[in-house]
Amino acid sequence: MKRYIILTLLALSISTVSAWNKFAQECIATLAEQNLTEKAKAETTKILGGNLASGAWWLQAIAKDKEATKHTGSWHFINVSENLTSQTTSPKDGVVQIERCIDVLSNRTEHSDSTVVASLKTLIHLVADMHNISHVRIAGILDSRRNFNIGVSNGKLGKKEVVTSMSWRKFWDSQIINRRAYFSPEMYAEDLTLSHAADKENFSKGDVRHWAADMARLAAPIYQWAKPDYYMTREQNNRLELMNDKTMARAGYRLAAVLNDIFK
Repeated sequence: MKRYIILTLLALSISTVSAWNKFAQECIATLAEQNLTEKAKAETTKILGGNLASGAWWLQAIAKDKEATKHTGSWHFINVSENLTSQTTSPKDGVVQIERCIDVLSNRTEHSDSTVVASLKTLIHLVADMHNISHVRIAGILDSRRNFNIGVSNGKLGKKEVVTSMSWRKFWDSQIINRRAYFSPEMYAEDLTLSHAADKENFSKGDVRHWAADMARLAAPIYQWAKPDYYMTREQNNRLELMNDKTMARAGYRLAAVLNDIFK
């Protein structure tokens, strides 16, 4: 039972660490919900008392606590080796915590209701977070572990140009996704489906370790140019926005795949 003590702590309190914002989390959960089997949807609704989106922000939103911070602050990040594979067994890693949540949910009759609820809410949140480029830490790439500042252009020319300074994580956690804020989570999920339905089967293959390696392959080339004080043009921002859409589609389809497998 010791391995689940941390999950029990979650029922009381969680640290707040930079993560994809509430809108992004709800969009990913909504896309996943739309791809659940009838059985998985019934089981998750029973556990949560609502849809997946209703539990998507819980890990970030509940009361802050210094003791919980020691255990949960690192969960929002995944760590991969220099060869871009996930090999860690550290409980501080997001992949390891996702695997623990899967284990609890797969053996849910052996655990208390509160632990099962906490595990499902944690799983929803962390599967999303592991698909955030700035939450992928790669051994040997120092900047992937740093929250440096960049300058983002508004795309105007001359005196009309405004360059906004923001942190790298803020750029990925909220700046890109907020450009879609005129959508509802349902509309955004529909847009992701229209754009990436053909990728669903390919995205859903493998397990969480494969998905971590996939995200590392996407993230690693970015750090060839993403450095402190980097000047990002509007055109480059637009290209990264499309990449972000695709990683969100990955997250939604993969969350559905793991839940369909757990509740088959």
